[in-house]
Amino acid sequence: MAKLQAVIAMTLDGAVPPEGEPLLEWVKSDRKGFPYWRKRSTMHLFPGYPLVSLICEKETNGSSTVFHAEIYDDASSELLRGLSLYRLIDELVIFLVPTVGTSTLSVSAHLPSGNWRLVKSRTFRNGICLLHYCKMLQ
Repeated sequence: MAKLQAVIAMTLDGAVPPEGEPLLEWVKSDRKGFPYWRKRSTMHLFPGYPLVSLICEKETNGSSTVFHAEIYDDASSELLRGLSLYRLIDELVIFLVPTVGTSTLSVSAHLPSGNWRLVKSRTFRNGICLLHYCKMLQ
């Protein structure tokens, strides 16, 4: 079965970072941010991706297939909600941006429930903290 990784940028209060935030731009463009995880995947998911098709694709593809979803704005937050609702996420990568936003949209409200194991954590020079979690088998 294929694996699905959700790579998320969120503020300290669990919200979507504001558009134009320099640290969000770093996460989106730096080789240690989203591009690093994008290279490790085989299929990129986008907002509006048909989740029923994804369920079938995830079951029929081999273990070498890695689906990748980047969550950093309102539209992609809705994708995260759907992925969490159907319990499709196997790996969470959270870039915690050291700001408190003014956004009312909570990304943390859409994080999947369940047991997660912290695999790696790292703090970058700009203050962003990376938290990498894998789903624990039940």
